[in-house]
Amino acid sequence: MQCLRCGCQNKATNEYCEGCGATLGIECSACGHLNGRTARFCGRCSAALKPLATEVTNQSWQHVLRSLNAKGGERKRLTILFADIRNSTGLIDSLGDPELGMRRLQPVLDLMNEAVVRYDGVVNKSQGDGVMALFGAPQPHEDHAVRGCLAALAMQDGVTRFDDPDLQIRVGVHTGEVVVKAIEHGIYQTYDAAGANVHLANRMEQLADAGTILISKETYNAAKQFLEVEPLGLQSIRGIAAPIEMFKLTGLQHAPSSGVFRSGRRLSPLTGRSEQSSTLSAELENTIKGDGRVVGVVGEAGIGKSRLCFEFAESCRGKGIRVFEARVLAHGRATPFQPVLELLRDYFGLRVKEAIEVSRGRVLERLAALSFSEQATFVLLEFLGLADPLRAAIKLDPKARKTLLLDFVRTLPRSGPADATAVVGHPVKGSLWRRPLPGIAEQEHHRACPRKSVLPGGTCQCPRGTWRF
Repeated sequence: MQCLRCGCQNKATNEYCEGCGATLGIECSACGHLNGRTARFCGRCSAALKPLATEVTNQSWQHVLRSLNAKGGERKRLTILFADIRNSTGLIDSLGDPELGMRRLQPVLDLMNEAVVRYDGVVNKSQGDGVMALFGAPQPHEDHAVRGCLAALAMQDGVTRFDDPDLQIRVGVHTGEVVVKAIEHGIYQTYDAAGANVHLANRMEQLADAGTILISKETYNAAKQFLEVEPLGLQSIRGIAAPIEMFKLTGLQHAPSSGVFRSGRRLSPLTGRSEQSSTLSAELENTIKGDGRVVGVVGEAGIGKSRLCFEFAESCRGKGIRVFEARVLAHGRATPFQPVLELLRDYFGLRVKEAIEVSRGRVLERLAALSFSEQATFVLLEFLGLADPLRAAIKLDPKARKTLLLDFVRTLPRSGPADATAVVGHPVKGSLWRRPLPGIAEQEHHRACPRKSVLPGGTCQCPRGTWRF
């Protein structure tokens, strides 16, 4: 059975995809019975079933294409990615048979497609040795530049894992304004982008060396909070009059919420938030007295929730209170427990460019004073990507690993000194912390919620989940 989400082939008896974990059928909202993916009514209770997301997506695609066809195209600012396999022609020629050549290249092409889909991009062109992908259209994303860079890094990481020196890819990423339009190909329609920025992204991919990623200054400016790069200076590109400033993308960096406000620009004074600031200060005083709190900041997008949390965190730092930060990123859904991972990295003081052995030693030193079990320590190190390759892995089923990890996170705040105070900024649903730790639970986009202010002691039910304030 093929998964409609990622294309992975599964056993006929599977209920969930082995490749991405998606449901292989349609779950009945009335009784929970799992039905076949073509079913329209539940086989147990006869309730009408909701169509699979792919069917809805196909209908949305048709609507987008019809709309673009009627308008003749529209302007969009988005991120374009080009990737191809270096020396693919030589590889195919050396095998002597085009079918054998494509069989050799197909795993890399599949990997490219999966990386684009993981970060909500669209592969609008796929050739025998590469792909062209768009981020930010037709589904809009304000962080499309970040998503494009993450997809590029995922491609390179996946190819590295093949451990085949003959299979190397090069990637170019550029952000700019293009014209998106529907293109007729006789028997089908496709979504495409046109303009000088598309050609620039293609030229950048051709300039990249094998195993590298080149990004433009525009892409870097839109995503620099999250990226590690090497400046390459101004580069001349065939067909482009002015030289283009380029960067070599080398990795990601941890980006706490406060980093957004420390970019060097001058901040305007925070006004009109004295009542909310007083509420946060009062909850902090309660926590210092031993009565820990979780505070939710809820409001329309752009109203200033992040700025309020930043100012409160800065005031806590000014009082000598340790502040731990993590963010729920829109593109982080591909990473399990992403906000917990970010929070633990900040808690243990892990640095991006630090050697794995140094980071592992720092975590073990911290845990030694907290008396955690060997199993919990192993699961934590594995979760942080710091497992010791020289030690035998502990055999645990996925459910036990998840339970150990969550128990560790719940126990960690109670393991420190009884008189310690810390502020945990984590935009996650509910509370992970049970001791005197005031939490700032900051949700980035909460437009559907009717509650628009800080309400200590209440509970908010909304489509995104339950928040305790």
